[in-house]
Amino acid sequence: MVLSWTPPDIFQPCSVHNNLTTCQSSTFLFLQLVANLFGYSPDEKNTYGFDFSFTNFYNPFESEKAQVEEFDFIVVGAGSAGCVVANRLSEIKEWRVLLLEAGGEEPVVADVPAFAPMLQGSSIDWQYETQPSPKSCLARDEGRCTWARGKVMGGSSTINYMIYMRGHPDDYDEWSLMGNHGWSYSHVLPYFKKSEDNRNHDSEKIDPRYHGVGGYQTVEFFPYQDENTLGLVHSYYELGLPKIDQNTEDLLGTMLLQATAKDGERQSTNAAFIRPIRYKRTNLVVRSNAHVTRVLIDPKTKTAYGVEYHRKGKLVQALAKKEVILSAGSINSPVILMLSGVGPAHHLEERGIKVIKDSAVGFNLQDHTTIDGVVFRLTNHTSTLVNEEQMKADTFYWKKTRLGPLASTGPLQANAFIQTKYEQSSKRPDIQISIDAVNTDNFFTDPILSYNTAILPLSYYSGMMARPILLNPKSRGRVLLNDTDPIHGTPLIFANTFFEKIDLLRIIDGVKRSLDLEHTSFFKHAGIELVRTPLPACKHVHFGTDEYWACIAMAYTTTIYHPVGTCKMGPHTDESAVVDPELRVHGIKSLRVIDASIMPKIVRGNTNAPTIMIGEKGSDLIKHSWLKDYNQQDKSENLDSGSYDFLNFGNFFNGYFK
Repeated sequence: MVLSWTPPDIFQPCSVHNNLTTCQSSTFLFLQLVANLFGYSPDEKNTYGFDFSFTNFYNPFESEKAQVEEFDFIVVGAGSAGCVVANRLSEIKEWRVLLLEAGGEEPVVADVPAFAPMLQGSSIDWQYETQPSPKSCLARDEGRCTWARGKVMGGSSTINYMIYMRGHPDDYDEWSLMGNHGWSYSHVLPYFKKSEDNRNHDSEKIDPRYHGVGGYQTVEFFPYQDENTLGLVHSYYELGLPKIDQNTEDLLGTMLLQATAKDGERQSTNAAFIRPIRYKRTNLVVRSNAHVTRVLIDPKTKTAYGVEYHRKGKLVQALAKKEVILSAGSINSPVILMLSGVGPAHHLEERGIKVIKDSAVGFNLQDHTTIDGVVFRLTNHTSTLVNEEQMKADTFYWKKTRLGPLASTGPLQANAFIQTKYEQSSKRPDIQISIDAVNTDNFFTDPILSYNTAILPLSYYSGMMARPILLNPKSRGRVLLNDTDPIHGTPLIFANTFFEKIDLLRIIDGVKRSLDLEHTSFFKHAGIELVRTPLPACKHVHFGTDEYWACIAMAYTTTIYHPVGTCKMGPHTDESAVVDPELRVHGIKSLRVIDASIMPKIVRGNTNAPTIMIGEKGSDLIKHSWLKDYNQQDKSENLDSGSYDFLNFGNFFNGYFK
């Protein structure tokens, strides 16, 4: 059995802080058990033993010398959007589609919901870091925050925490008002429903008018919730937040979250959109461990005609007869564009890259920022920590049944959307409160000591971290090419977190709102109390004041890994826009970007579901460009599937795509 996953390296931090509870020998033994049980990928070989990750229904003994091939479409990046695009384009049997992924095959360890923490920092994570900043991440190592991004089939949908959340309808109407016609809520809702197979659509907690059934992406409640998780939802309700389906037109309230999961295990976009078709559609070629470095663009005609990528130590070219689609994510899509000669002219010239199109690539970076430091300590009665033997037993139980504590993400399932005093909208939230598991005592006194070793399952915890998440940041960052090695060097991420004061003020107010949990009946009855020990970086400030929480926010900054916006969508009149509303790169023919980087403004909610939607809509935009009779095909197919009703949008498409 070939292992396709290597756990995070906690040896180095543990050699410095060997007193941490997560640095005990039992932790290393558990990681070894997990790697042995789940470190392989079912996609490495087919039943005949051939490695189809490269050949995919071509002769497995083909020579690797001839490395130039031609396809109709090339999709770069098999992440949350790329897997969707590759699936939908390969529905057309006459089109040959190549899907390229820089990372490897998806390991089974990613299937276990509670194992999400041990995926970040592992071999399937790009392990990016932000550049040092004067206003954020000040207590982190070298002043840098980690920005996990999936380097694996499924991309970040393979390493995220599986929350299915779409954002507020007004977010998309705002996109439309910015000149992106066809991206209003009424236009994108059908695409959310198209991809979705909601297992709880008939539940009183889920409004069936807003959810689809029969799509590729399964969405459901986890099969396991502990008492603390249910108590959190009740506490939010007691604080005046209604229990609602937060994937409708009203987000303000609380909800037991649904997840991109199926029968107790993660369902990444790789599992949902690629595995069911990978060895069935002979017109789809999937290649993992294929790192694309640039798009091939004719400098005279400014037309994209292929890509260049590294695989198995060789430089390979693949040609596209119709289009190249970048779905490499908000960090790597702008990097590839810039390496291809599309980007800020001055920056490219500094890196010795010939400019083909001067464009605002890499700007407009936005993220959902949050913080460490708001910690509630549980009692022995409410703690869910177990001994090594029980953890091992739960692991084998999940492997056999897909049930038990590991079939969930612990208290993270309890969600709240609120408004601070700074929010001017009457309907939209500006803060999301998530509750993370704390399973090391050191986190109560110094999060930095535990941050790099926090790899235990989310099911087991002795504390709960309240994370107020900034939903509508005003600050904007930027992605730049590496100074010394633009091609293979780590891109420079300037998050610019808290550069705008209003962002910090919203976080502070969000902290104070989350502290109200301590006064609810569940917290009082369970004896759950706020840890009031000042953290080291802010011990000079009086605990609990606005100044203290501002210090905490800037020192112990973190993120929920939602970077967007670096290839901004906008009309040709918008000089800051990289792609048009049909996701075509301004000034370059036959090249589109279809992923979270096109968001002109970040949505007020988790970004995985919106990115899947972008993949669905982007695929249709391509089909409408190349298929004259696609309107009629689209209507009949969707009526037959029953997954969503598209008839109301026929007039729109007939007019928009002339």
